Amino acid sequence: MKSCRLGSGEWLLILGLVLLAGCQASPPKYPTVQISRVTSGQSVEWIDNSQQPPIIQQGRLIGIDAPDPAQEPWGKQAKQRLEELIDIPTKGSVSIEFDDTATDKYGRKFVYLWKDGRLLNEQLLKDGYVLASMRTPTGTNISGVKYRDRFIRGSQYARLMGEGIWNPEHPMRMSPSEFRKEER
Repeated sequence: MKSCRLGSGEWLLILGLVLLAGCQASPPKYPTVQISRVTSGQSVEWIDNSQQPPIIQQGRLIGIDAPDPAQEPWGKQAKQRLEELIDIPTKGSVSIEFDDTATDKYGRKFVYLWKDGRLLNEQLLKDGYVLASMRTPTGTNISGVKYRDRFIRGSQYARLMGEGIWNPEHPMRMSPSEFRKEER
């Protein structure tokens, strides 16, 4: 039987790989909630069982601006895509990261949603269903949004690829905020 000996360089390589694997940052842990309903391409509801009695909480995905539900066909498509990403019909379980800002004028908490290691706010941008919001909930510039660079890159990708609202044959011609102002 032939013995297998490793040289000092090979041991250093193995040791380096072990140390590197041990130093990898694990994704942050956030509370898991069961999304009960998607109300638009940027808003969700879940039951907060930590309250007694349990109450319905509302959340608004931060860093995005989804087409208004009346802004056809994009509003309906954005809502459906968020439902698919969350997997509403079967599980609807997501990890939820809260923003420091308390709530918006409608009482919704500002959130980042995570599912299977994927940031859903960003995925909606990459898929071309929403626009990157250039304002934080408090009205300041997007530089305060935690995942600003990811959101900008996701939006740029969808635009370059002609995805969703960026489809050159059927683009969304009015931003959601412009549409809401006109509809008033």
